[in-house]
Amino acid sequence: MVGKRDAWWLLGALLFGVGVLPWAVYAAGIAVLGPYANGGPGRFFADYAADLLRGRWVSWALALGPLGVVATWRLITRAGTGRSVGEGE
Repeated sequence: MVGKRDAWWLLGALLFGVGVLPWAVYAAGIAVLGPYANGGPGRFFADYAADLLRGRWVSWALALGPLGVVATWRLITRAGTGRSVGEGE
């Protein structure tokens, strides 16, 4: 069972991956590669959301990457303390 604190971390990571990270990718892309070929930031996010709905793995990797990192970190830190994942909050 996932503790309440773990659940908040996982939810925050998911929201970051879906809602914040695409904007950071857009900004980095503009800085490195120049303007987005299909338009501005709104169009980039719309294309990203459409790719999520189409099931493109690259978009899902971006969306779920932070969730995977946080879940792995929480498991590693719990293993280091000798407690089970759902124990103690």
